[in-house]
Amino acid sequence: MNTQKWQEFVNGVSAKVNELIEETREMGPSFLQTGLFEVQGNPDDLIYRTEGGSGFNYLEQFGEDGSIKYDETDPQYQTEYVMKQFGKGVRISQLLMKTRPQMLETKLGEVKEMRIAANRTLNKHAWQVLNDGFVDADSNASLPISRLADGVSQFNASHPSKVDGVAVRSNRISGDGLLTADNLDAAEKQLKEMLNGRGLPIAYEGNFTLVVPPALKNDALRLTKSDLQAGTANNDINVFKGIMDVVVSVYLGAANGGLDTQWFLIASDAPKKPMTYVSLIDPKIEQDNDFDTKAIKVSVDGAWAFGYSNFEYAVGSDGTDD
Repeated sequence: MNTQKWQEFVNGVSAKVNELIEETREMGPSFLQTGLFEVQGNPDDLIYRTEGGSGFNYLEQFGEDGSIKYDETDPQYQTEYVMKQFGKGVRISQLLMKTRPQMLETKLGEVKEMRIAANRTLNKHAWQVLNDGFVDADSNASLPISRLADGVSQFNASHPSKVDGVAVRSNRISGDGLLTADNLDAAEKQLKEMLNGRGLPIAYEGNFTLVVPPALKNDALRLTKSDLQAGTANNDINVFKGIMDVVVSVYLGAANGGLDTQWFLIASDAPKKPMTYVSLIDPKIEQDNDFDTKAIKVSVDGAWAFGYSNFEYAVGSDGTDD
């Protein structure tokens, strides 16, 4: 193959890579479809900071000639989201292109696999927020979690308050913690009666999402979707039906670094999402020709952070005795 034909061939391979890049451009991680994550894009720094507020107190009466009373919110705890880079690359060598057309097709297929790997990494990192929800340190150093700076785990019975006179607050199910109708009812009650940083009820009135690992999928669906009360012989209505969706993630199970017994009840319509995804660089696939090796290099990379900035709209249980 002469030089001109060889260059045309290499250009053709490069064009196929570009086609695959375009085909995979709209692929995205499934965690985004749950609606449980706050999405922040294009921060202007390697650290993205949030700070909560206590909210205002109840309104107060004032007379016809009186003055309205002024108030201000008290600052609460911060979260610092530290961006980290993630990536992977493959090379298509000159010799491979020249001598092994079948392996070339396999290599081209790896371009699509790279986008799948990026989505898999994002999904794994996203649900790691919940996997690490009962501890105050990263269990996987490769998947760091940005935490609310209140000094305790995300799901904890003693979240400290910064407001004078307000006791600690809890968003963790106590007792045996198993996924049962009674515990699910207790979790719903606990979330609805949750207090904000000022000690006032958040008064959540929306629907819920029950998040579970695969081992609890059947129990979760029976509890939330059965026409009558799950697991009983009576005709009581199922009080969870119609107000609870179910999300199942393989990354929450023991096979992928989680717990087969853990479960989480999350306010689906919360004004503040319980988990946050900050994207500095959206995952992208790029290609280039390496002059020294004569290979075509293809890479996928991105930069992001995952964590949480509040705990008030989620209740969790690790499924064991606390």
